[in-house]
Amino acid sequence: MVPCTDLESYLLLYHALESHASRMHRLLAMAGSAKGVLELPINSLQQLKLDNDIIQRIRTARDSGSKARQALERTLLWREQDGHSLVLFDDHRYPVLLRELPDPPPILFVRGDPGVFCQPCIALVGSRNCSRYGRDLAGRISADLGRAGFTVVSGLASGIDTAAHMASVIQDKPTIAVLGSGLNTIYPKVNAELATKISHGSGRGAVISEFPLHSPPDAFHFPQRNRIISGLSLAVCVIEATLRSGSLITARLALEQGRHVFAVPGSVNLPGSRGCHRLLRQGATLAENAADIIEQLAPMVQGQLELQAKDIPENAVSDKAESVPNGCTDVLRLIADDGVTSDALLSHSQLALPTLNLKLLQLELSGHICKQAGKWYINR
Repeated sequence: MVPCTDLESYLLLYHALESHASRMHRLLAMAGSAKGVLELPINSLQQLKLDNDIIQRIRTARDSGSKARQALERTLLWREQDGHSLVLFDDHRYPVLLRELPDPPPILFVRGDPGVFCQPCIALVGSRNCSRYGRDLAGRISADLGRAGFTVVSGLASGIDTAAHMASVIQDKPTIAVLGSGLNTIYPKVNAELATKISHGSGRGAVISEFPLHSPPDAFHFPQRNRIISGLSLAVCVIEATLRSGSLITARLALEQGRHVFAVPGSVNLPGSRGCHRLLRQGATLAENAADIIEQLAPMVQGQLELQAKDIPENAVSDKAESVPNGCTDVLRLIADDGVTSDALLSHSQLALPTLNLKLLQLELSGHICKQAGKWYINR
């Protein structure tokens, strides 16, 4: 992907193509810049086998009164508002994992804090018409992941998505909501207030979309949206899904993207469990709680956490001295001045391995401990 230094041309092309990611990447690679694409002669565009209406939109994009020009002006006005950002593909804030996709969004419209993209993310998805069991479990897993330092990603839909986002908001943790509509067309409308709490609350999360601001929630938008949910995340966990659920599409996309897939088992009597049970038969990892997920992913985020630690001010550790994560004091007390191995902690604490790993990860994320040469040490 080429640099997009000419924002106006880039946005004009984006709107002329109606946010078609793969087509925009192909044109930019061929012409070298958005301005170059807009200046291509008609015969060059025809050689690319583009539809005539697309060619017409590209050729007239810079004209006063064109739909692309009007969309550009609305977008630039929107960007001036508090908490609104455009994160383009070549922006340093663009999510690293998302950049790896074969068709990454050329633009992310972001309401909230783009800094949330730097944090390790896990997607929680599931049925809109979930059971009480599924809703409660989604909230519990989301809350535990947030306390462990992970950002929960979901789609702001009713049911499982809402429960996952709400659990993060309640405990002032960041969460990312990925829409299948424009940011000025929150869907479902009942979640407009939740979207505001995500983007402008103290958790410093974000509501994002690749679609132009006033795009409706068209059905074909949601499979596109799902590739972003999985693409942002280290793993996808499905909590309740029917056999025809969009959550199974997200799981399939996650596998294609090389992500881990977890599934929560449910009652064999509920249709909402059948999608998860199919995933488990196909090789997804069984997850009963957040600890099952964290145990698998902790080694993957180790390097990322170490890189993030380099940006922490020297006084950050001392500032956290009074904020030991809930339930972790017992493990912290077992770590001697000369360090201790995980095996020794497992023996002395008498905790189950997943529980111990979760507590160690929480303590590491909060800056209380670090690991060197196979031993855990207290940060002084």
